[in-house]
Formats: sequence, structure tokens, C-alpha cells
Amino acid sequence: MSNEYRIESVGSQFIVIDPAGEIVNRYTTEDAALQDIGRCKKEDAMYAAAKQLVDTAIKAHMQVFGVDRETARYWVSSAMEVVV
Repeated sequence: MSNEYRIESVGSQFIVIDPAGEIVNRYTTEDAALQDIGRCKKEDAMYAAAKQLVDTAIKAHMQVFGVDRETARYWVSSAMEVVV
């Protein structure tokens, strides 16, 4: 398994494949495929940053209230559901 997105040419289409080997989408131009890879990488970075922020929030909640990770995760997750 690769750790990068890639483009495969199939007939007149260009297929973007994610690092897990799954097809993201099909495009009529290579430029469109490259643009979508940029979008995918940006989304991956946003997910990684959000995951890190949530982990930090959980750890802080554990420390402030002296609770285990499962309890802290429950409260942080509950609070995220009502944030608008």
C-alpha cells in the first residue's frame, strides 16, 4: 500500500486512487484529477488537525477532572454535538 494519492489512466479517463487503494473519482482530464488530489490532501490535513485537537481536549479534560479517557471522551464528544 502506498502512502500517496495516484492517478491511473484508463481509456480516456483519469482515475484518482487514494493511499488505501480505493478509487476516489474519475475525471475526463488529468488536470481535474490533479486538482482533486489537492482537495483530498487538504481534507486529509484538516482531519489530522481536528483529530489532534480532539485528542488534546480529551487529555486536558482527563487532567482537569481526574477522569479516565473513556469518560473524558464521552464529555468532549457530548459537547461537540451541541456546538453550533
